[in-house]
Amino acid sequence: MKNSLAAILMLMVLAVACKPSVPSEIIQPGDMEDILYDYHVSQAMARNEGDINYNKNFYFQSVLKKYDVTEAEFDSSLVYYFTHVRRLQEIYENVNERLNDEAKSLGASVGSMNANQQYSTTGDTANIWKMQTDVILMARPIVNRFDFSVKADTSFYKGDSFMFQFNTEFIWQSGPKDAVLCIVTRYEGDSIVQHVSHVTTPGNVQMRIPANSKQKLREMDGFVYLDSEGDADQRRIMFINNIQLIRFHNKQTEDDQSNQRALPPSNSMQQSNNTTGTTTDTLRGGTGRRRLGGQPVSPGGRTGIHRMETRHD
Repeated sequence: MKNSLAAILMLMVLAVACKPSVPSEIIQPGDMEDILYDYHVSQAMARNEGDINYNKNFYFQSVLKKYDVTEAEFDSSLVYYFTHVRRLQEIYENVNERLNDEAKSLGASVGSMNANQQYSTTGDTANIWKMQTDVILMARPIVNRFDFSVKADTSFYKGDSFMFQFNTEFIWQSGPKDAVLCIVTRYEGDSIVQHVSHVTTPGNVQMRIPANSKQKLREMDGFVYLDSEGDADQRRIMFINNIQLIRFHNKQTEDDQSNQRALPPSNSMQQSNNTTGTTTDTLRGGTGRRRLGGQPVSPGGRTGIHRMETRHD
């Protein structure tokens, strides 16, 4: 028993010793956390004053001066952490926790900081998101897009509506910000609805998916895409956290469907005399298609696409 315990302790020591350290020329994780925390606080202050662009840059330079860090050192460190995403995610988890603690100390409610955080994973109103809740995008090809897909199960009903939401913050050197949020909903009968929204400012982003009382949802595909045009060497990063997909049951529609299931079929006598067992396939028809990477394309057959677009400014 003692030998086993000693072996386990030795493996733990070796695992810690083998973990690669952050190069000395890179801002260390603890210092980076402090800088990013002060950065987000300063940007929130800048948004409450007149000349937003001037104040954002002024406060940013003040934060760098406070920690005796140059822009070049900050930028090179960001590039390093972006190539070591797990480290950057750990830093941002701590930053978000500190920002939430600060907000609560100033009197903000948990609900105002994390809308709908109180919803469970079950019930008439539920957060059904099961993927990662934090995403980091950089305005460069390959690393500027986050794709997701949600399959419907037996807990979905006709008449359900949805709200996809997240909080976002930017570290942006120059140029316009433009991230695209796109969600494609596919219903029984191959009906497709596409929703598109542009995200150009930090804060809480919400996209509402209206109820479809005639068709049940089969699948929901979507992506967040950060525009990669412009100078690739510039500081342009989008942080997304607290991703949620809230499903709202329409209680009346749910009750109607329950009653419908409880009633015997109107053609039960005809079915009992049908010895061949053949039925008419009422769902046969056009099938929606999709390009690789989740890009929606116009399907053939009887399928129809409806597009809704909004802008978050």
